[in-house]
Amino acid sequence: MATTGRREHNASRTRRILTRTAVELFLSRGFDGVTVENVADAADVSPRTTYRYFPTKEDLALAYLADLDNRFLDSVRARPIDEPPLTSLRHAMADTWMWLESSGESETYLALQTFIETHPGLLAANLRRGYRQEELLVAALETRPVFQQGNDLEARLVVAAFAGASRVALTTWRRSSGTVAMLVHALDTCIATLLPALQSASGNPPPSN
Repeated sequence: MATTGRREHNASRTRRILTRTAVELFLSRGFDGVTVENVADAADVSPRTTYRYFPTKEDLALAYLADLDNRFLDSVRARPIDEPPLTSLRHAMADTWMWLESSGESETYLALQTFIETHPGLLAANLRRGYRQEELLVAALETRPVFQQGNDLEARLVVAAFAGASRVALTTWRRSSGTVAMLVHALDTCIATLLPALQSASGNPPPSN
């Protein structure tokens, strides 16, 4: 048992080293200026081991965001099952973003998000990563009592709407170069504006207060 625990610890440590090294190299040299072998050499890990963790260079470049996805998903799963799903997603995302700030990672996160948009292939891979994450979020939410069992349509719509609101909030935040607290506020604003915006777009303006 101790051997298994040590093996898992070493694997996690190796992955963290590769992930951090990859981010540093890609941000400093550009995506095309770095090979998987470059990352392996800088991290003092064999190329064979590196490919075992990350089969493609795109996987390696997006590993940092994939780890954040896992943190966010774990946070969603830990929320109360009777909590409104949109509230759970909002709290989990806010917790993840605040973790970035408390760990001193927010600037790296912002730089990586901007970097991804400069390379079409990497941007496409990141979109695929987002779709996979949405599927996992649907699976985490669809069994909640608020949703009709056997029909995941509502859960999918909630996750898709939240993903869109998050992307808008992130884009707004990046343009202002604000703090993480401002990012969370932007997310809250986008969520609060979502339903009124849909009502207006459908030709049914929301009732005035």
